[in-house]
Amino acid sequence: MLRNLLVNAVLLAAVVWGMLDNEIIFAEAQAVTATGDTASTNVYDCGGANGQGDAGQTGENLWVQAFCSTSATSGGSATVQAVLQDSADNSTFADVIAGAVVAVASVTAGTALLQVQPPPGMRRYWRVVWRVGTAVLTAGKFDAFVSNTLQRNIARTSGIPAIS
Repeated sequence: MLRNLLVNAVLLAAVVWGMLDNEIIFAEAQAVTATGDTASTNVYDCGGANGQGDAGQTGENLWVQAFCSTSATSGGSATVQAVLQDSADNSTFADVIAGAVVAVASVTAGTALLQVQPPPGMRRYWRVVWRVGTAVLTAGKFDAFVSNTLQRNIARTSGIPAIS
């Protein structure tokens, strides 16, 4: 109960002050180059008993979001995919939800690779995996976090005002 109150307080602060607590950030400007799976820098511990997670059981709408923060490049025809995984023991992880497989040419700064609400029944530990296929990346950095709002930043050309 206390953990749920603390998680909700952190999420409220993120909305009001526009910041994220380190406990709910999976990756921040994480460089990814190798093919295969690269696990996020951090793992989110929901604190549930018996390996089960309790996040989201307080009625709060949670979102797991993963973005490209620095455009990805490759000497070949690489693909990038963000995958939400869970684990009961923080050792053996399994895929829960996978984002679309995106060609490297479309993986530019600001590209959303995963924006999902975690399904009920997720286990205690969560992480995001960056799955690179076909060829290695020569550049690219990625962010992933848990929030209670869906990020919908829309890049606009300089000098064009946003529509209200």
